[in-house]
Amino acid sequence: MGITLRGNKAMCFKGHDTASPSFTVSKARNTWRCFGCGEHGDAIALVRKIHGVGFMDACNWLCSHFGIIGSEVPLGGRARSIARVTSPKPVDSQTSAPSARPDPELYAWLIAHCGPVKASLGTTYLQAHGIAPELALKFGVVELVNSARAYRELEKHWGAERIRGAGLSGSRRALSWFGYALLFPFKSGAATEYLQVRCLESSMKFFGPSGIPKPMFNRHRLSQLQPGSLLHICEGVPDAIAMEGAGLAAVAVLGATSFRSEWVEELLPFNLVGIPDGDAAGEKFMKCLANEFRARSKSIRFVIPPEGMDASDVIARGKNA
Repeated sequence: MGITLRGNKAMCFKGHDTASPSFTVSKARNTWRCFGCGEHGDAIALVRKIHGVGFMDACNWLCSHFGIIGSEVPLGGRARSIARVTSPKPVDSQTSAPSARPDPELYAWLIAHCGPVKASLGTTYLQAHGIAPELALKFGVVELVNSARAYRELEKHWGAERIRGAGLSGSRRALSWFGYALLFPFKSGAATEYLQVRCLESSMKFFGPSGIPKPMFNRHRLSQLQPGSLLHICEGVPDAIAMEGAGLAAVAVLGATSFRSEWVEELLPFNLVGIPDGDAAGEKFMKCLANEFRARSKSIRFVIPPEGMDASDVIARGKNA
């Protein structure tokens, strides 16, 4: 989930506790609570809040990551009758799954074996976000039509352990998302350092490699700009792509909780404009950026879309008007 525990404490996933950790986990009760913002719940609630998914998708996510048999299958009468409590089996440290780490080679292979966006589900999504087909191609956006087949091909070429290590699957032999999806690669030079998956056939909206810090999207753009140039910091990847398509230099940060303080130094030379989404999460994003740059005596302006919209919605509305 990208939360780093020290003992039973961590920084809250909502990003408000920059001074000291306020997120606490009780492993004995299988619950968590943030004493800063008051959010609390169990494992399912945590997945729902971080990934923005419904109850069943959160259950399926947990099943796929921890090898729970019966994922995505309704529990029938016979299954209920034979269900029983068993003692957990000891875990062999020699065979346990490796910790997740970026795998540019595997990510690039997956992108290369997907195709340009052609299905109506994908083209409609891109059009609704102001992204023309040629712009999608420029940023390497591809469609993944069949997640089950994609996993089989990945496993055949790389092996299940390598896929888990790259953060794309759990203990179950399947990708962590299902159904048709768009893949947005994050480039660092020629390498693909990260993937964002936009799921279009489930209530899970976005997925990124589990346990891997989220990098800045379109970061190489910084090296192409002169000091003092206008640079937009967007809250989402489609927003940054749509802004670039409109001739405006843009990078994207995947929400306030993924902004890293070390990025401030890279962004200081530019004339910064923050572009949050027009919702409650956008307000947190705006406050986070304002606080980070205020600490370095750097000003940043904000352009806030209408309520319920984001930058790509506004650009698409202009193009489709």
